[in-house]
Amino acid sequence: MNKNLSVIIKKELKRVFTDKRIVFTAFILPALSIALIYSIMGVALGNMIEDREEYIPKAYVRNMPQKFENLISNEPYNDMVDIEKISDDKELENIKEKIKLGEIDILVVFEKNFEEKLKNYENKEKPSIKTFYNSSEDYSSDARFGLFNQLFSRYENMVIGERLGNIEYTSAFNIDIGSEINDLVDEKEATGKGLSFLMPMLISIFLFAGAMGIGMDSIAGEKERGTMATLLVTPLKRETIAFGKIISLSIISIISALSSFIGIIVSFPFSKAVLGGDKDMNLTNLKFGASDLGKLFIIMITLVGIYVGLICLLSIIAKTVKEAGTYITPVYMIVMASSFMNMFSNSDPEMWQFLIPIYGSVVAIKNILMFQLTWTHVLISASVSVVSTIFLIYLIKKMFNNEKVMFG
Repeated sequence: MNKNLSVIIKKELKRVFTDKRIVFTAFILPALSIALIYSIMGVALGNMIEDREEYIPKAYVRNMPQKFENLISNEPYNDMVDIEKISDDKELENIKEKIKLGEIDILVVFEKNFEEKLKNYENKEKPSIKTFYNSSEDYSSDARFGLFNQLFSRYENMVIGERLGNIEYTSAFNIDIGSEINDLVDEKEATGKGLSFLMPMLISIFLFAGAMGIGMDSIAGEKERGTMATLLVTPLKRETIAFGKIISLSIISIISALSSFIGIIVSFPFSKAVLGGDKDMNLTNLKFGASDLGKLFIIMITLVGIYVGLICLLSIIAKTVKEAGTYITPVYMIVMASSFMNMFSNSDPEMWQFLIPIYGSVVAIKNILMFQLTWTHVLISASVSVVSTIFLIYLIKKMFNNEKVMFG
């Protein structure tokens, strides 16, 4: 490495790592904040899921048939819903109002003389069941879903079975009966798929955020303080100064991102429901090989190149740190948008998606976590990032040699 270049890199790294305020805000605070926030979110979401699973909905029923009542009094349906009979139609409007307010889960109204009409099915006049629920309330929606998919379907089978002479006649075949394991899921891929929902977005944003604050201060801050002008009149070549700042900022960005990852790892026992969508997900199933880690390292390093190039370029154009922040914010929004777009994509990526700078790298990270990324995809995504970085470095070099830009 060029001696002058190493001097610039050491100077920039020393400036950062000897400043306790920068070390705390750039490396320690993100890890602590992420660990705390994701732990709280994970515990809250896990409790909410567990609460919904254990909750027994309250159902008010009018004109309940005797056979339906007999059904819900037997296992396993007796613990599925708490039934309360309504004896007067005058109570219905009051109950409906309470459902709107979320105080009652569901109201079920059987048509009058329901069982008599069931017996006279030859007349083709089917009796009706009406349900009133609140779709904006989780417990109310769950109650209706449970009634339709289990109780009502079972009750209907009983009625049809009586007509046919045997309830077994309502079913033509059995599905997944027996002790044999039917779910042939690959635990490694399932865990990776869970993490791939949110982790690529976090990696992308952490890498950009890690470089943003320090990058603005490294160039726009020095221009604002006047130290950049002093540095430019030294015998050092300007491209050496530019490359030194780019390399040092890349190192800092990666360290900051690693700090954020440590925060995620610390919070993982409590935040699985947030990060992976499954509070029971087992992280020990996620076993990356050397090849997978190598792919992830290449994608991250090349992605950092684009981020650092963009931050440095916009910081050079700006005269103050505040102005640089104004220029960089729209780019940060683009980075976040590219990451969010990838979250909701479940289909296999097309080859052209890896040709899109930033977005292609996020797609690649997602596929690495799912153990589906090939070296061809890595080569394409990394090549696009490298070409983009080279172009940004070319622009940065041109800007550093522009007196009007550098000295205002």
